[in-house]
Amino acid sequence: MCGISGYLPFDGADSRRGLECVRRMGRFLRHRGPDDWGDWTDGRVFLGHNRLAILDLETGQQPLVTPDGNAAIVFNGEIYNYQALWKELEDHGWPFQTDHSDTEVILNGYLAWGPAVFPRLEGMFAFALWDAREGTLHLVRDRAGIKPLYYIRTDRALLFASEPKALLASGEVNPRLRPAAVAEYFLYRAPLGPGTMLEGVEKVPPASVVSVRTSGSLSGPASYWQPRPQAPRPSEDEIEEAIESAVLSHLVSDVPVGIFLSGGVDSGLLASLAARCEKLEAFTVGTKSEYDEAPFAKIAAQHCGLPWNLSVVGGDDFLGAVDDWTYVNDDPSADPSALALMLLSRFARSKGMKVMLAGEGSDELFGGYNAYLRYAVLGSLGPLRSLLAPFRSGRDGDYLRQSGESRYLGTGHLTDEASHTALLDESIREEARKIRRSTRGQSTGHRSRDAMLFDQATRLPDDVLMRTDRATMFFGLEARVPFLDRRVMELANALPDSECVTALPPRTKRLLKRIAVRHVPASLVHRPKRGFDLPVAEWLRTAFAAEIDSRLSARAMAGLLDYGSLSERVASFRRSPTAFLSGVLWAWLVLERWHERWIQKPPEPRVPSLLKGMRGVEILG
Repeated sequence: MCGISGYLPFDGADSRRGLECVRRMGRFLRHRGPDDWGDWTDGRVFLGHNRLAILDLETGQQPLVTPDGNAAIVFNGEIYNYQALWKELEDHGWPFQTDHSDTEVILNGYLAWGPAVFPRLEGMFAFALWDAREGTLHLVRDRAGIKPLYYIRTDRALLFASEPKALLASGEVNPRLRPAAVAEYFLYRAPLGPGTMLEGVEKVPPASVVSVRTSGSLSGPASYWQPRPQAPRPSEDEIEEAIESAVLSHLVSDVPVGIFLSGGVDSGLLASLAARCEKLEAFTVGTKSEYDEAPFAKIAAQHCGLPWNLSVVGGDDFLGAVDDWTYVNDDPSADPSALALMLLSRFARSKGMKVMLAGEGSDELFGGYNAYLRYAVLGSLGPLRSLLAPFRSGRDGDYLRQSGESRYLGTGHLTDEASHTALLDESIREEARKIRRSTRGQSTGHRSRDAMLFDQATRLPDDVLMRTDRATMFFGLEARVPFLDRRVMELANALPDSECVTALPPRTKRLLKRIAVRHVPASLVHRPKRGFDLPVAEWLRTAFAAEIDSRLSARAMAGLLDYGSLSERVASFRRSPTAFLSGVLWAWLVLERWHERWIQKPPEPRVPSLLKGMRGVEILG
């Protein structure tokens, strides 16, 4: 797990600036790879690599270049089937420079099989592979979008990096906000890929390749896989075997592996399966509130026989993390739970951990959200929707007021239609209406599965996985997500709705819970689902009250936001602080902070204190 960056000048333009540009970007990615820094150029392309050493600690440095200089790579991630690919390549006579680097498997695999190697890779990855023979740079991202990869094409060059902030720091990019992204953000809690909040900066989509030649021509994104049903209906045992196999593959590491443990279905199942062959250290953050899950996590750790580490935090700890999150959250997400993950990641890193298992993706695969029930039920009512619409508001009302075939609005679904358009300046209100009318997603004939596939293609890579990556990697900590193994995804997507969610009685994640009770106490599996609920409403009334008033007066995003409407919502919230209004106002405050940090001010690098003094941090200064 690392940070990668690069600069490809077109037809040799500005090649003298290449290494300086890459090193500037590297300074903003030091937290991702505090163990080492490497850069390389052949005069046509410039590559940079911030290393977090996980595998092949002695000989796995990057950029990795073939002896003849025909190909080079910078890689961020893990290839879980690298040993099998290594053997296959070795059996066919391919030599290896490193001891057991999964990076070299990609490089040699490309030389042996060309781009056909990309779909053969099982893992989480984002990499840039330079083919000097063709003068082409390939930007490649894993199937689920676990690892990030951003790029921008200017008139003179293509630049890429693991985080947008590095592109802004390159000296080659002027920060400009993309207006349509504001409309996307206030519906989905994050900008929709492949776009970002920054004009011209795009993500390589999940399971895709973007190829750029030194002439400046760009092809792609070309997809090599899609999250869709690709197998007959699987049995419960097949699903369990696939999850267990994924967990075991995710334990391959030359440094200790731990697990984030909440005491819920997902992390409890992963912990139990991992404990069969390795006693991971488990890490939990507790709050001593009515939402505290630490007692459940303790039960799960004891049941699995795992060493358990608990960090108890309070409101001041979360508030103290907000400024760091503004820096980290450069492709903005409005979800406050990322603050909890940041604190948990800092705790695990302070205990010497570098790799953690996490349960992301389970809800989107196996039906863990009530949003799927809402869409399945309300979207199936046909003509009855218009009769019921006057009696329901909010998110329910959104589905009841849709005309024609119902359209899923995502698990994020931050605002109802009235609030969504009212928050935005008149100049982008039509963009908001277009977003709500769009039919983005797949149609399998099964409403709940369609909704889950939509979230796998949008909310997972654009929001959930992005904030997980940022919150963990800010402290040089790698998060691995076994539920997003390719085989698990394909099998889960072949499940019927009834194995995931049912309306009567209302149940979620049915099949996965049946598997989980074989491994962890039933009391943990069948308890009500809890998110990591932070006291956002209280913060908005107290800690952020003065800032809210100041930002309403400053109107820094005038022309994009309707500050009159925002003022009305703030006043309404202060009279009656509902969860709906607190979610909207928190999202607005996060966006205002993002705008100030990344649009109004010049970028400045930041490194957590616990990483200072490490080689990869010190080299770049």
